[in-house]
Amino acid sequence: MKVIILGAKGNLGQDLVAAFAAAGHEVVALDRGDLDVLDLDAVRERILAERPLAVINAVAMNDVDGAEDPAKRPFAFRLNGEVPGFLASLAREVGSVFVHYSTDYVFEGTKPGGYAEDDEPKPVSAYGESKLAGEKAVAAAGGQWYVCRLSKIFGRPGASELSKPSFVSIMLKLARTKPELSIVDEEVGSPTYTKDIAKATVRLVSGGYAPGIYHLVNEGPGVTWYGFAKEFFDLLVVTTPCQPVSSDAFPKPAKRPKFARLLNTKFPPLRKRLEALKSFFTENPDIF
Repeated sequence: MKVIILGAKGNLGQDLVAAFAAAGHEVVALDRGDLDVLDLDAVRERILAERPLAVINAVAMNDVDGAEDPAKRPFAFRLNGEVPGFLASLAREVGSVFVHYSTDYVFEGTKPGGYAEDDEPKPVSAYGESKLAGEKAVAAAGGQWYVCRLSKIFGRPGASELSKPSFVSIMLKLARTKPELSIVDEEVGSPTYTKDIAKATVRLVSGGYAPGIYHLVNEGPGVTWYGFAKEFFDLLVVTTPCQPVSSDAFPKPAKRPKFARLLNTKFPPLRKRLEALKSFFTENPDIF
């Protein structure tokens, strides 16, 4: 199967390329330097020329606070909303499966028990609104489409200049350089390893699943940022003192959902989060 992966040098994109290649698929890996997804004519020309059987969109504007800026908001809605809809329509036109990634930030965050795929989205930030706009645009395009919601992903930093280090990498760096850490003990989510998301995407594309929204998250209870940090600090025996604090200690422009654990009720469970963390550290000893 020929697969086009957009955002191929990003944190998730690089693992998608590796996972599809390992599964024996022909991968056309495209990043910003190869194809600007905002140039819709160029995108259309490339996809019509390649005629892939699957198009995977791992491109996004993920600057949550930046999206609150009136000057940046239109860009967020274009990249996170309009472009996915265009790609989904184009994929349907050429008979391709289309995969797009969304976020737990489409939810209001008022359900301590977590959100299932069919729960009603109600974002509390411009970023969340832009991602919900993308979900709706993809669904409206029809065809064989999948929207995969993710939460607090961790993995190796991408090769793209726009890739950001994950929370895990940031915390481990700070633990080496600071005498004590203050970590927000709010924003419950479902941290997930990018390699597991990539492998699940391969299974989703080739498994004949019904079109729709899927939550791809490692199994485990919802955790705050502080709770998650304690999990991997304990695994690595990091002894830097950590203090739980409220989000008021680090005020930010965008509101975050307080409880946004994603419940996977439609796809075979991904492995447990602690297992995934152990694999991540074993496979990337240079990360800590």
